[in-house]
Amino acid sequence: MEKVYFKRKIDEQLEIWFKSKGHSPALVYGIRQCGKSESIKQFAKNNFKYVNLIDFWKTPNAVSAFDDSLEVDEILKSLSALFPSFKFVPNETVLILDEIQDCPKARLAFKSFKEDGRFEVISSGSYVGLNIDNSHGVPKPNGSEDFIEMKTMDFEEFLWALGYNDEHINNLLECFENKIPVPETIHNKMKQLFKEYVCVGGYPEVVLKFIQTNSFSEVFKKVNSLVIDIKGDPSKRLDSQGKPLYTTTEIMRIQKAFDLIASFIVNNNHRFVTSKISGNSYQRDDAINYLVNASIAFKAYNVEVPSLPLGIRKIASDYKLFYGDIGIMINTLGFDVIQGILQDNLGMNKGYLFEAVVADSLYKAGVPLYYFGKDSGLKIDFVISYKGFSTLVEAKSKTGNAKSSKQVMNNPNHYGKTKLIKIGDYNISETGDIITIPHYLTFAIGKTDI
Repeated sequence: MEKVYFKRKIDEQLEIWFKSKGHSPALVYGIRQCGKSESIKQFAKNNFKYVNLIDFWKTPNAVSAFDDSLEVDEILKSLSALFPSFKFVPNETVLILDEIQDCPKARLAFKSFKEDGRFEVISSGSYVGLNIDNSHGVPKPNGSEDFIEMKTMDFEEFLWALGYNDEHINNLLECFENKIPVPETIHNKMKQLFKEYVCVGGYPEVVLKFIQTNSFSEVFKKVNSLVIDIKGDPSKRLDSQGKPLYTTTEIMRIQKAFDLIASFIVNNNHRFVTSKISGNSYQRDDAINYLVNASIAFKAYNVEVPSLPLGIRKIASDYKLFYGDIGIMINTLGFDVIQGILQDNLGMNKGYLFEAVVADSLYKAGVPLYYFGKDSGLKIDFVISYKGFSTLVEAKSKTGNAKSSKQVMNNPNHYGKTKLIKIGDYNISETGDIITIPHYLTFAIGKTDI
């Protein structure tokens, strides 16, 4: 059976990188199994005659090629001895270095490859920065790399996978930009497809399983295997001497932090409470930082006041934590949640789920995410910078009022000038400083100047 390749947004990013003058070797990073390797190989196949691939996880002996001199010619000699099939022809060759975090010295060689200029280098890793082992004097990377972040598939990429083309999506975006309703037939179809996307999530192999089987039961089992793999992965991380990078206690903390994400999203406050993890504050933070640095989870910080610039107003100790893919969240909650979403019968307290859904869409759209909450009960789901304004975002399962948002908007002297985007079971509309959009168009927010 011919291997299926899904069009991804990183395809265009790699093209832009390749065509930019003076570019450095690329480092593509992101959560495991999001499709980094496949996208890089597809790009390499389309642009180079000779593609040399090293996976440092599968072939750890390849690390030795970077042990001594970091001059390009010396590295090529070592690689040619290890991999006789490799060919290095100037301006026609790309060297792909997968699982780059397992060979820190290879990243140091990027500077040499950039200065040499004869060969392109593209690297990738899911744990970049987690296990760079400095115990034997390996310096930190020198900055000669162009970072490209990759996430699991968003709704737009999901539509591509289902066969929808740019014309279909551009019609939706045109409605969004002009703030006019999406035609009802299309609107209802997109609502249904978005429900399916939420149940499936964005892992490419899960999306493929869904397309091949149209079975949510099979999808659930596939995501479950990925979750088990994610939780077990810390025990597989090794240092340069082949010893476990994390102790049993540290692994248990990481797994506990992972499990707690869903429970805190479900509770009324939603903010993550680190005291539920064993150990001191530094040890608890280390567990959370593992998840964030591996793109398994992401943070939305509370802000002191919802006013620009939001980044300097964040409260570092007060944040919500979300999984890096909505499919993980759904799997953690159980198969009955999939049934509830598809049948539109989730019952009480379903707002938490759609808050996570909106967070997932904004995160994948590259929108820096914050929220605003006070002990007094004032609560804004999210706050973002949108078209030069501090913009409140209310995530609704259906529709509803936005009491807290209206209070903030009606008091600009206290909170600053703000606008509002309501995301729920709406079509598109705009009234004054309030925009309503359907869940399925949340990704479009990232396509404008934020």
